[in-house]
Amino acid sequence: MRLADSADVDRILEGLGPDALAVDRDEFLELLSGRRGAVKSALMDQSVVAGLGNLLCDEILWRARVAPRTSTRSLSEKTLRRIHAAMGRVLATSVRDGCVPPRRSWLTGRRDDSEPVCPRCGTSMRSTRIAGRRTVWCPHCQN
Repeated sequence: MRLADSADVDRILEGLGPDALAVDRDEFLELLSGRRGAVKSALMDQSVVAGLGNLLCDEILWRARVAPRTSTRSLSEKTLRRIHAAMGRVLATSVRDGCVPPRRSWLTGRRDDSEPVCPRCGTSMRSTRIAGRRTVWCPHCQN
């Protein structure tokens, strides 16, 4: 889309936040601090950070050990830094693989099992809807 020369494309892109691959830690902290609502909703909001979808957000929050319904306002700077670091690692692997890898060592590699368990601790994972999307998390690791 960035190669097209169209006012429509420019209008669409101007509403997007910075690309998740390019946002540095300080900018990430600024973008999320003080936001209202659940952290997963904030991460999936393309006007905040562009490029994070449902599966990526579940994986990032699982790796950062943050429950998806946690209020964004309640997150400490340390926790936001942990989310940013997890985002970088998950995106680097996903870009290299060309998809969110369905690895058994990843939450996303187990989320669609008939009875999904956390690849880290073996606890049964929970599922709910956040921002209209199915959300999977570990109640033990992400508390």
